[in-house]
Amino acid sequence: MSTILKKIRDNFALTLLISVVVGLALGFLLGDKAQMLAPIGTVFTRLLKMMVPILVLFSIASAFANIADAKKLARFGGKTILWFLCTTTIASVIGIVMGLIFKPGMGMKISGEAVEAVSVSVDDYIAWLPENFVGCISEGNTVQIVFLAIFIGIAVVCMKNQTAKEHLKTFLNTGMELVLTLIQGIMYIAPLGVAALTATSVASMKGALVSSMGSFLAAYSIAFVLQVVVCYFGLLRVVGKVNPFRFTRKLLPALITAFTSTSSAATLPLTMQCVKDMGVNDEVADFGVPLGCTFNMDSMGLEIPLYIMLGMYAVGQNPSIGNLVMFVLFGIAFSVGCAGVPGGGLAIAVILINAFGLPTQVVAMFSAVFFYLDCTGTAMNIWGDAACSVIVARTEGQFDDAKFNAS
Repeated sequence: MSTILKKIRDNFALTLLISVVVGLALGFLLGDKAQMLAPIGTVFTRLLKMMVPILVLFSIASAFANIADAKKLARFGGKTILWFLCTTTIASVIGIVMGLIFKPGMGMKISGEAVEAVSVSVDDYIAWLPENFVGCISEGNTVQIVFLAIFIGIAVVCMKNQTAKEHLKTFLNTGMELVLTLIQGIMYIAPLGVAALTATSVASMKGALVSSMGSFLAAYSIAFVLQVVVCYFGLLRVVGKVNPFRFTRKLLPALITAFTSTSSAATLPLTMQCVKDMGVNDEVADFGVPLGCTFNMDSMGLEIPLYIMLGMYAVGQNPSIGNLVMFVLFGIAFSVGCAGVPGGGLAIAVILINAFGLPTQVVAMFSAVFFYLDCTGTAMNIWGDAACSVIVARTEGQFDDAKFNAS
């Protein structure tokens, strides 16, 4: 048994790839009966999600406490957020360009009345701050946990009592070690979970790629490739000074898990491990990756213009220059704090359709192909978080080239 576990650990990416192939085969062979495997995938994702609240809390709080230098902390945070905004803005621009080229929804006939427009108020962002110290953890509210962890980390840095500060740092670091040990145990069932998730997802794809959404899917697919190749690969090569293909190979376990689980939150433990294994210093990884999981959803930056433009073209409207600027702003705003769970993007689509007064039937059109958007978009988010972490680590002299280039 120990030999099998060791082989899984030493060849994790290959094991997950085999699991995907097995899952695809089971999905096609069993058809709708593949749903009987759903509980296995559910158990795997629930175990991962179980770890997310305490992982976010301990990773960010311990990262702040270990950095200790307030100026260094501000520099890390500023650079990380700057690169998050950069990649999200690029994603929004790519989405707009592809929308203008392919004009998704043009020629469609949608009946029904437009819904009343609603706005997103400042209260939605104030709600990011936790009302209860432990309530946000028990509720699994990742955004609020991020802020709580930041507050705790900063408080530890600012404490005058050195003895108390060291005790708290030890507690946070020990808690982080405990979480990682638990996650390592969960990863041993990852092959079963990934195979089950893949098998049950195959049935969901049947009939989804309807011809009426062809232009939308083409625009999105090309935009996805451009975001990965032009944005991530370009920044990794020019700023990060690393081989983007080696980077992707080392990130493969997290990408596969993201693709099959459609949850960046559930993938967070694996993303952090992959980023550290490729040479990013623990300080940068523990700070940047959990923050990115909540505040860096590049897929939203790319999808939001396409969502709205599909609805506009379908009802015979053409987006104005003002609309295009608004698409970028919305892409950035909604990529911050978008739920890193399956279906989170669909909830944002509903808000946007309402905000622009478009017919509710447009949401049903998204739903028909949402699994494809969700699995690829989640992988994109993981790519973005990891790429930004590598870039920040490189610019801070916190990147281990020998570790990255090791096989």
